Amino acid sequence: MLTDPFIGTWLDTLRLRFRERPAAHELHLLIDGAFVPGLHRHLAASSKALLFYGLPGSGPHTLDVSPFVLRFDPASREVEAVLRKCLAWPMVNVIETPEAWQGLAARLAAWCVIEADGQRFNFRFADTRRLPAILKTLDQTQRRQFSGPAVSWSYIARDGDWRTRALDGSGQAVASAPRLDDAQFGALVEDSRVDEILTRVAPGPDRDTFLPSKAHALIASALASASKASLSDSALVDWCEWLWARRAKDDIGNMAELLEMWKTRALSDGGR
Repeated sequence: MLTDPFIGTWLDTLRLRFRERPAAHELHLLIDGAFVPGLHRHLAASSKALLFYGLPGSGPHTLDVSPFVLRFDPASREVEAVLRKCLAWPMVNVIETPEAWQGLAARLAAWCVIEADGQRFNFRFADTRRLPAILKTLDQTQRRQFSGPAVSWSYIARDGDWRTRALDGSGQAVASAPRLDDAQFGALVEDSRVDEILTRVAPGPDRDTFLPSKAHALIASALASASKASLSDSALVDWCEWLWARRAKDDIGNMAELLEMWKTRALSDGGR
């Protein structure tokens, strides 16, 4: 699991959003297929748009991990079945917009591969762990190209509950060859750092000791407390590993004190 279990009312909330939306608006689902490969196969080809379709070298395997867009239909058993397979994964987004789902898909597809730092890379905006930082990091013009006339973007966050970000609802055209500057790229790399270190210090079954949201909060707090200590990458991982190993014993609310304790032990026994 990469998110906490979805709250019990998550699907009822989505249905309520559908009923209460303005008549001119639709709710479209954006699903990150990387977490449940082949999930799109449960839907008719005519009812979905695979965002990786048409990318150079794309084939069945690539399309099976593609993000995909479809119109939310609360009466569709197929749509509900797909959504239920997303439980505990950071892959469910809902976009409220007057734009047809096909148009939204074309708009988002332009952002699947972008240029940054002189390279082209997969822009994981459908991953709900990355989305908040992406919306924060894009400048106004980029956000308007990215979301077009959409008025809100909702997603299930790390704690298994809905979050909603209001959008401008502009008529900005679809982006052509979007790119990030160095500062934007650096901000998004930094945003993924906690998840990367968490994977290194808490692999496999050990990760289930905490709810995913709590595990992320622990390591985020550890990195924040160490930010002024000028630790090397290996020392930073050692510090996080030491903290994780003592998660059941120590008061993790006092990170500054724990960091000093780790430094003292690191000098004497290598941080173990």
